[in-house]
Amino acid sequence: MMVSPRSRATWRRAVAVALTVATVGAASVLAGPAVADTSPVIPAEPISVSSDALPTVQINGVVWTQVVVGNTVYVGGQFSSARPAGSPAGTNEVPRSNLLAYDITTGELIAGFAPVVNGEVRTLVASPDGTRLYVGGAFTAINGINQYRIAAFDTTTGALSSAFRPSANFTVTALAASATTVWIGGGFTALSGVTRQAAGAVSAANGALLEWSPAATGGKVFGLVVSPDGQKVALGGNFTALNGTSSPGYGMGMVAASGNGKTNLEFKANTVVRNAGSKGSITSLTGDSSGVYATGYDLGAGANFEGMVKASWADGSILSMEDCHGDTYSSFAGGGLAYVAGHPHSCDNVGGFPETSPRTHHRALAFTASATGRISTNRQAGYPNFAGNPAPSLVNWFPDFEAGTFTGTSQGPWSVAGDTRYVVYGGEFVRVNGRNQQGLVRFAYPSSAPNDDGPRVSGADFTPTAAVNGAAVTLSFPANWDRDNESLTYEILRSGSGSAVGQVAARSRFWLRPTVTYVDSGLANGTYSYTVRAVDPFGNTAISAPVVATVTNGAVNALPIATFTTIAADLTATFDGRGSSDTDGSIAAWAWDYGDGTSGAGATSSHQYAAAGTYTATLAVTDDRGGTSTASKTVTVTAGTTPPAGVIASDDFERTVTSGWGTASAGGTWTTSGTASGFSVTAGTGRMTATSPGQTLAAKLGSVPSSSADVAVTTALQEPVAGGSAYVVVGVRQVGANEYRARLVFSPTPGAVVLQLQRGSTTLQAITLPGVTYIPGESISVRVRATGTSPTTLQARAWSAAQPEPSSWMLTTTDATAEMQAAGVPSLGFYIGAASTGVPRTVVFDSLRATTVP
Repeated sequence: MMVSPRSRATWRRAVAVALTVATVGAASVLAGPAVADTSPVIPAEPISVSSDALPTVQINGVVWTQVVVGNTVYVGGQFSSARPAGSPAGTNEVPRSNLLAYDITTGELIAGFAPVVNGEVRTLVASPDGTRLYVGGAFTAINGINQYRIAAFDTTTGALSSAFRPSANFTVTALAASATTVWIGGGFTALSGVTRQAAGAVSAANGALLEWSPAATGGKVFGLVVSPDGQKVALGGNFTALNGTSSPGYGMGMVAASGNGKTNLEFKANTVVRNAGSKGSITSLTGDSSGVYATGYDLGAGANFEGMVKASWADGSILSMEDCHGDTYSSFAGGGLAYVAGHPHSCDNVGGFPETSPRTHHRALAFTASATGRISTNRQAGYPNFAGNPAPSLVNWFPDFEAGTFTGTSQGPWSVAGDTRYVVYGGEFVRVNGRNQQGLVRFAYPSSAPNDDGPRVSGADFTPTAAVNGAAVTLSFPANWDRDNESLTYEILRSGSGSAVGQVAARSRFWLRPTVTYVDSGLANGTYSYTVRAVDPFGNTAISAPVVATVTNGAVNALPIATFTTIAADLTATFDGRGSSDTDGSIAAWAWDYGDGTSGAGATSSHQYAAAGTYTATLAVTDDRGGTSTASKTVTVTAGTTPPAGVIASDDFERTVTSGWGTASAGGTWTTSGTASGFSVTAGTGRMTATSPGQTLAAKLGSVPSSSADVAVTTALQEPVAGGSAYVVVGVRQVGANEYRARLVFSPTPGAVVLQLQRGSTTLQAITLPGVTYIPGESISVRVRATGTSPTTLQARAWSAAQPEPSSWMLTTTDATAEMQAAGVPSLGFYIGAASTGVPRTVVFDSLRATTVP
């Protein structure tokens, strides 16, 4: 996506799912692929850790990194004290200076390990034999001894190593280790006084500098991991080139573990995942024998991926990829699963939960370590499309983390680690599963966990309905859900019975709660009270509110009559089933099968199909006594480009075009002028690249003229301005060879950006943008409006895309030039001054919207 999600207005699609499970005293399960939890439906599936949040020592700041060595968890971050689980902040605290250790089996602080580190700790790694702990960060002293940003401790004695004393001239943010070598990454330019560009290596024996020195330029290294055979090192970060190339080497790459590391190895995932620069990064790298795992975030131009990707050690090809929307900071693979830390808010591209409004963050998730299917087509505006890549399955494991305030970014966990017994999370969170637990928490596998986190819904929020049909009562209720179990059993309790009269099993997740039904038949006349007890595989329960039904053995229920109408517009179809009827009662539920493998609920529904074609849609209606009937119709949808009412044109550039700009999302085909090779569409942006000084490039949508239009777009220069100025044009009304437009002027003076309101090359008004200090790759939003004729009122404003849109226009004027008092079309343009140096230069555009002005 091009601009920060904090400031971009996104188009969200509604997701509605309703499934029904019916039985008479027998078990049934929800259709779909089985995946892991603490008691998998298919025993061969991996088992996850429990969602029980185990008591763990707490800290008063933020945890950036963790590593497990035997029964000890070493924790690094930015904090000054620790306290036992359950203690409020400020009580029972003991000093801990950015580094501590606790017992993974008890969660208790290890008293004998309390080094005084005078700066934050950003990365930890253990030697393969577990005898040494390597520490990296921003510190310059430990225990009063000068130690510049990297150190080693003896894990047996806890003593700081006096033999291992390399130094870095800036923060160390990544470490990897073998028995003989320690690889170091960060933002430094020198190690032990010798030039190293963000990456280097030293001897594990004595800290002596080694020749390994790949150059990661344009950013920092945040992740390092060594292949299981010790022959390769993968690097990740926000660097824009590795050893002078960005292919591979843009945010991640791989080199030999020995020698000088100056030759890049093949890393095919880097052709798909492109995260670097000021708006994106690979945040962590971990690995096992099956591959290397990378996590990332994307806040705008220069980046395209949020989630976790698993790549092959052999050539870096993608083995598995989850593109859940929302930053991901860390991952840990174990037991056939991969756990992540971050703030995902939509995983529907991999069959998971949809986006909600307001946004809901799920800060700890688990996926199968191997691919189980393919990523589906992205439908959320502002995000790239990774459809077709191999995807894992989302596991039914959803612990609840409450974000903290320490960093000011409203985050929860930043780090996840573990072993074969536990998975541990660290960060700045303050509560887990509703209980106070600050900064650190443990989760255990079921064999050693209490397993007491059960079904989540009870009482009035879990109330069945009852429909009487002769001597039978049909109970219907929404499935419950459980943080770490997908399959629950529902016991039907009837007044006057000593035990459950029946049970039914169903699979559910918090966003997929099908309607479950049970028919209690052969009843005598009378009034019965029913409750439903949801039970997870470990015996935890939740009880519904009661419902009463009176049986009179009256007439047989007449089945309802299902009927519906449908209207299609482009790929979207709307359905209306309100015409359905029931001669002896009322319609209680509507369930839609759209004919493409998806479903919905409600009397009316809207559905967007993934591809044009003819589909058979089916409506199933259920009456108030449990009777059902269905009706089917065909619906034909087309891949048209009809824009919403009031929209003249729009383009999110979610396509790939190598020469030109192709066809906009709405508004027709782009007409370009200038060198054809200077135009391309990739990574969710339209790009114009000037290859020589004085070159002009322009594109217009000539089929949508309007005399009252408002045009908004987000743009970003990709390189520094040098020699001559760079000009970015947003045209609101092009008539023949002339146009009304807003123009951004980027001069060689660092940071200054001027907004001009123009008629052709004539400047009508201008202003230096307040509060904008321009940095290459930063996104600026521009909005320009032209309304009326004779005269035309012109208005413009521009602002940093990371900030809210200003409430008032910065420039306003009128113009009555005769040739311009007519309908015109929107356009975009770019040119660089004749004195410009450092070509080629590229500008990117995203989120174009042209609308009519009432």
